[in-house]
Amino acid sequence: MVRQQKPLPRLFSGALLPTLGALSALALAPPAWARADSSPRAVSAITASQDTDTFGVTMLYPSKVGGESWFMPADPTWDPRFEPQATLTRNADGSWKNKSTKVRMSVYTSTGYDESLIPTHDPDTLGARGYMQAPNDWKNVEMTGFMKVNAASSMGDNFAWYARGGRHTDSLACEGSSYKGGLHYDGRTRWEKESWHVSYEQASYKTATSSLKGRWVGFKAVMRNTRVNGKEAVRLELWLNDNADKVSWKKIYDMVDAGAWGGDTSYCGGATDGMPLTWGGPIAVFRWDSATDVDFKWMSVREIQP
Repeated sequence: MVRQQKPLPRLFSGALLPTLGALSALALAPPAWARADSSPRAVSAITASQDTDTFGVTMLYPSKVGGESWFMPADPTWDPRFEPQATLTRNADGSWKNKSTKVRMSVYTSTGYDESLIPTHDPDTLGARGYMQAPNDWKNVEMTGFMKVNAASSMGDNFAWYARGGRHTDSLACEGSSYKGGLHYDGRTRWEKESWHVSYEQASYKTATSSLKGRWVGFKAVMRNTRVNGKEAVRLELWLNDNADKVSWKKIYDMVDAGAWGGDTSYCGGATDGMPLTWGGPIAVFRWDSATDVDFKWMSVREIQP
């Protein structure tokens, strides 16, 4: 079955908001340990005995009580919070296929996205208040996706899960901030920091696994604020479920941006070029390029306890 996504406005009407909030609440009931005083687990591998999400996938960190969450529905083409920007085809096993060579699948918070509600792109102002559009912007998040590369024109390209900004377009350069967690089709991994669109600082590569072609893998990107020497910083983690069993997760990258990792936020008015991107943004994105046939399933974005 092939479905073309229905046209969707970028701004959700007020009448939709209660419905969207209710859907988010139903998608994930907070687990028993998701309390306001919960502390994230400092671990490098997960095999079992943790709470799972609506798909049965292990959740690495506690969901924020009352926080945002999104889980890909059975038919994502009719979800007003999901904008795949491409034609999706349902596979016989319930997964979905995307044959676009430039994929940007956007996920909105329950508030939606409205450019007019973003009064400033000044990094110092965004950092001080903690968000770009609204207090419930995607900030401390665990993004999860399972995918299979069936064909690609370049195995050196990658999947990238990213958040902490809005639209990424030349006309709104300073709205396009993000941390991008990447998993390359050849098995390499790294983080990238985008101070504005397009200005990147790239961490060094690490080898996470073998080629992804022809097999399912699970991939998580976690970004959450922390403190280093009394100042706000961002911890960045990447996790791999190499056998796609939903539970056997291994940490493949772990770093902290405490203000010494490149960047040029002064382009957008920031006082310090290397400042960490500590604010939230209204859009989280599942991205990949140069793949001509990719299957995907069990996608989610959850707001977590920092």
